[in-house]
Amino acid sequence: MMVKDCMQSDVVYVSVPGTRENVLQLMAEKQINGLPVVKKGSKTLVGIVTRTDLLRKADENQLAMLMVRDPVTVSPTSKIERAARIMAENKYRRLPIVTKGELVGMISVPDIIGAVLEDDERFKSENISKYIRREVFSIWDQTPLPLSYMIMEMAGRNSLVVVNASGGVSGLMTVSDYIRLSEVEIEDNISEVHNSEGGTAEWGWASKDFLVVTKKLLKLPNVPVAQVMTKNMISVSEVTTVAECVSILRKNEIDQAPVLSAAGNLIGMIEDRDLLRLAFDE
Repeated sequence: MMVKDCMQSDVVYVSVPGTRENVLQLMAEKQINGLPVVKKGSKTLVGIVTRTDLLRKADENQLAMLMVRDPVTVSPTSKIERAARIMAENKYRRLPIVTKGELVGMISVPDIIGAVLEDDERFKSENISKYIRREVFSIWDQTPLPLSYMIMEMAGRNSLVVVNASGGVSGLMTVSDYIRLSEVEIEDNISEVHNSEGGTAEWGWASKDFLVVTKKLLKLPNVPVAQVMTKNMISVSEVTTVAECVSILRKNEIDQAPVLSAAGNLIGMIEDRDLLRLAFDE
């Protein structure tokens, strides 16, 4: 199977020069987490920008500084196994597809596992038990939202299970949730005012030389996680088959789900990227 057999040809992209606002607007409108970046007036690929980039560079507004330059790409005729291997080894969720340097499509983790695993008879009988991440990172539901994001970053994860005071699972927080909940805050800093003789002066109508530096920062509201977490979680069981799991993740447009035991207890998490390696031979 080739990349062209399951790639997305109708690609939403953003152009440079551009700003954070351009990216956020498109992501909100199209409900997507990553965008290829092209030169203005062309389809020449120059970078890629994701929601994670927006969070990690919260005080940067220019798209050229936010994006990852010269991203790894594949062609429409590349083997699907090659694309899957690149994604798995580099922890990418998507790859731009180019022909002669021009953007012609995108391919994502759901595209690949849907095309390769969902209808394969082998994976209709194999369950997900050996692909479950048994190490679960959790937070108390009264943890302040900004602190919970710091915890997730320090843990190097893209989700946190939320537990209540009695230890029961009450919700889930993901990177996408933090972006959805973030607010743009404008911060103005006025530099020292310099007069025409080169000395400093108090601000006045006669002052000619001064600078206002404006930063647009992503801020998270200081509320308990319980107020904003995803409560209606889509879950799977340890005996769910690989094919069924892929179908559930893709149907609900999620990249991960809690895994419950037969007794309904949380035993781990399954991510679509955990299944990506099944799309190529080790």
